[in-house]
Amino acid sequence: MWTLGIDVAKHKHCAHLMDAEGQSLLQKFFFEQSAQGLNALCTKLEELGAPKDELRIGMEATGNYWMILYGHFKQMGFEVLLLNPLITSARRNFNVRGSKTDPDDARSIAMVLREEQVPVSAVADDDLRQLRDLTRLRFDSMQQAVSEKLRLGALLDLAFPEYRKQFSDLFGATSLAVLEEYPTAAQLARINIRRLTNLIQEASRGALGRQKAQHLRDAARSSFAFTGNDATLGLEIRFAVQRINLLLEQIDQLDTQLKFLLDEQQALLQTIPGIGGVWAPTILAEVLPVFHPDDQRGARTFVAIAGLDPKLNDSGQQKGRAKMSKRGSKYLRTAVMQAAEVAVHTTRDPMFAAIYNKHKESGKHHTVALSHVAHKMLHVIFSVLKNKRPYIPNMALNINTSN
Repeated sequence: MWTLGIDVAKHKHCAHLMDAEGQSLLQKFFFEQSAQGLNALCTKLEELGAPKDELRIGMEATGNYWMILYGHFKQMGFEVLLLNPLITSARRNFNVRGSKTDPDDARSIAMVLREEQVPVSAVADDDLRQLRDLTRLRFDSMQQAVSEKLRLGALLDLAFPEYRKQFSDLFGATSLAVLEEYPTAAQLARINIRRLTNLIQEASRGALGRQKAQHLRDAARSSFAFTGNDATLGLEIRFAVQRINLLLEQIDQLDTQLKFLLDEQQALLQTIPGIGGVWAPTILAEVLPVFHPDDQRGARTFVAIAGLDPKLNDSGQQKGRAKMSKRGSKYLRTAVMQAAEVAVHTTRDPMFAAIYNKHKESGKHHTVALSHVAHKMLHVIFSVLKNKRPYIPNMALNINTSN
């Protein structure tokens, strides 16, 4: 078996070719991410006599850059494998010098391809790719919304410090509607009470009215707020509100689309306490590309992809102390940690709560105890997907809670 390892990059890739005996025939061969670049590589392979029916091509499943190259190789009839980057990274780290260059990575991939059982990643189909792209877009949009909310809160501390006490939800529809029209205490203090009442009634759909308007204006008139020219401050607040509204609208649109992608698998995951409609699509999008039902270590792969596996520190005073590696997917790690929090403290699932309490009672920090719950949850997720059966919250099932 001949092997061709390709280290994929944005503009230029690096290839390393080995023949059936393991001899390197092509090293440090760089080619462009273009039709001309691919043709140059294929021409080189023909010159070196690489047999198409005995050639195995591999690349890592990182970013989006592999997709175009992978698709073209498949159309041309080559055997192409997508590798888990964690595996190839581990192989490369056996090198004492710990070198990390594009040619080193290409050679490492070519060597991994020669193994009897190549650690491949599943290639996402169109629905899964859409799910991944949309869930990551949603995650990033939520992060932006959180940043804008923090910014708005800081601005209100200047413009109207008492405003936070006026609404149970500072970022609810009624509150944001008021701030977009009258962003500072000085502007609210001058407004006609009937006009303010109409705004609040419309924004709250009749739930609030003149009494709320009166309390709000009274608070504005007695506010200990910034006394300088508030025109710029008001504009900053208005723009922040508009950005928050736009992001929330986009997130709602994403949620609507996500409901219909892999809905059966989403429904299965939502039987697990803590995994609701928000985190189920995110978890699916991150684990399905590496999901192999027959893999005995499949659940551990989920843990590694989430970055919840331990990273041992063997130096100085920290000798023997393991920390969360935090490598892999931040999207999966965030989703499963949030789901674990809900499972323990809101739904109070017996098994997950028992794991959390066990580690808390042993003196572990809240986050550490929660990471053990998330670790177990990933094993449950693998089991649910493998068996295609919903989770049964029953401690009598004799499920090991040692994590």
